[in-house]
Amino acid sequence: MQFDSRTMFLFLAMISSALGEAGASPVLTPRFAYAANGPDDTVSIFAIERAQLRAVGYVYVGLHTNPGAVAVTPSQKFLYVASGRSGVFGYSINATLGTLTAVPGSPFGTGQQFSIAVTASGQLLITGSSRGISTYFIDPGSGVLTPGGSVASQNPTSIAIDPQAPFIYAASRTGDSIAGFALDEKSGTLASLPTSPIAAGTGPSAIAMDPFGKFLYVANAGSANVSAYSIAAKTGVLAEVSGSPFPAGSNPVSAVLTSSGKFLFVGNSTEKTISQYGIDRTTGALVSIASSFSTGPAGPLGLTVHPREPLLYVADHDASEIRVLGITKAGVLFNESSIRSRGPATAIALAAGSSAVAYVPRFVYESNALSSDVWGYQVSAGTGSLAVINGSPFLTGGAPLGIVCDLAGRFVFTANSGDGSISAFTINSQTGALTRAPGSPFPAANQPRAIAVDANAHYLYAVDPGLNRISGFAISANGSLHPVPGSPFANKGTGPTGVAIDPRGKILYVANAGSGTLSVYQINARTGVLAYSGSAAAGEAPVAMAINPQGKYLFALDRSSNKILGYAVDAVSGLVSPLPDAPSPGAGSPDSIAVDPLGQRVYTAGEAAVNGYTLFGNIGRLKPLSGSPFGPVGAASWLTIGLSESFLWVSNRDDNTISGFAINKATGSLAPLSGGAAAAGQGPSSIQGVDGIE
Repeated sequence: MQFDSRTMFLFLAMISSALGEAGASPVLTPRFAYAANGPDDTVSIFAIERAQLRAVGYVYVGLHTNPGAVAVTPSQKFLYVASGRSGVFGYSINATLGTLTAVPGSPFGTGQQFSIAVTASGQLLITGSSRGISTYFIDPGSGVLTPGGSVASQNPTSIAIDPQAPFIYAASRTGDSIAGFALDEKSGTLASLPTSPIAAGTGPSAIAMDPFGKFLYVANAGSANVSAYSIAAKTGVLAEVSGSPFPAGSNPVSAVLTSSGKFLFVGNSTEKTISQYGIDRTTGALVSIASSFSTGPAGPLGLTVHPREPLLYVADHDASEIRVLGITKAGVLFNESSIRSRGPATAIALAAGSSAVAYVPRFVYESNALSSDVWGYQVSAGTGSLAVINGSPFLTGGAPLGIVCDLAGRFVFTANSGDGSISAFTINSQTGALTRAPGSPFPAANQPRAIAVDANAHYLYAVDPGLNRISGFAISANGSLHPVPGSPFANKGTGPTGVAIDPRGKILYVANAGSGTLSVYQINARTGVLAYSGSAAAGEAPVAMAINPQGKYLFALDRSSNKILGYAVDAVSGLVSPLPDAPSPGAGSPDSIAVDPLGQRVYTAGEAAVNGYTLFGNIGRLKPLSGSPFGPVGAASWLTIGLSESFLWVSNRDDNTISGFAINKATGSLAPLSGGAAAAGQGPSSIQGVDGIE
């Protein structure tokens, strides 16, 4: 029996998938999104939650690496990052948490990498660089890359792999052409296809491959149009579709098809729009189905589609933002949500698993200033009731006033004002028991009061109101702390009592009760060093802050006026400007504030009650919830909300207890948990919840 190349390739890919990726679920659901942040030298990590993204951290790639493209293997085990300057970086993906660990020997190859792609079998990584097109064999266990073959190609700025046949196509922006190659996946060698290269428009910048291997589309940045080609099944030869090229917006630089192959979207960087096309499945011709979709002030440099849901993910370089757009049945785009990325986002890749990301309440930790310890509790996921963890309480340094945990629930840290130290603990993921990190407690400023840690525990910062200083620490894998260069840093305000890090881990905010200001600092991803950006007026005595999970709004409590001050956050600098409707009325001398994990509500805790507000995410406006205030509480020192949004807990100074409330997810209203308040230590000062990620 004779097979053409497409049939043979598909047969071999199926066998390879069965052997190399045994045990993988036949139906996978995207769990995490990874965004390359170019000049920030980072890749941001987001959890995918329906039509929203949640920032869960970042990985620092390397100094001046300028990551520009990302690709995930079909096994969902590895992420590869194309560096604009120094080869390909590989990372293994934690399937549960989405965190990244460098592959041994990374980076691979050298020189400027323009584009990157993985074959359908997951055996080969294909890169386009200043040296041409190269292939690498992927070790299925370790992710280590081994050179395969290479072929000369003129500045291949974008690469596409035929999912149904052994053909690869590369766009040459300087050559105004598309080169085609036949791939021998066994040897990794490439051979030019007949008639290759074929002419494209001016400055071809992005290639989008039909998921069924019938058509190829090329976004031409210079000529502001899209070239369309049919693909010969047996030979891979391209033939331009009748009517091609089709008009696009100004400077089209990105393109992607939906998994159905019915729609094509093209990102127009200069015009800051996305062109929307329907595809004739017989001829491959494009039909504009709506006017270009505006992306506001941001240029869409990277586009990725959800494989199972009608969603388009957009990397907006100018706004350092990831947008999630819905797709109607007619192929028309509409806004769903957006979130800030750590730097100018250029590309996105999705990693999937057998189920969507979910959060389950696990533990609560509460610090006590008078007994100098931390009490830990296990949480009943069904009822929210608390049970004291074996071994609790856990001793800290003197008089801890602040407590924080990282998003993944690996560590607990306390700021000990009594002896000028930071206590660090690791969390037993099964029992919740705490173990002191080696070297804990660690010297800090004179009287550290408030404390903050970024989502995946790169850096920790604590403020000292007496000396107006900020202590900064790098966090080791075992929880130990090491001062960052230049720490402690002189704070630009006076009397700092609150500190917060934005969800993307880029900006540190300090609330200065003495000077009535908010100080803003940039966090260096490589070193943790702080660089002062500016300040903003914040009433008379700002004491605490909370940032919405999308990173767009900051809310500060002014103890003097008992009001909530609202600010819009600049996407690039992190500087804040007052919102038109702020300040919003507070109540009961609130000392703590929190935004719920989806950014829909804001809660404050005061002397006798918890106040709740609806947060209108498009404008940052607050409106009191129906039934607010909620109680009772007793001189609340702090409050916390779990990632599951099931429960809210408050630490009470008056009677040394913890009050728990069930959150109505539809309305945001709070109902006291049955069984009453739980006993705590002496002088509760702060509280944090830890949810398990599943």
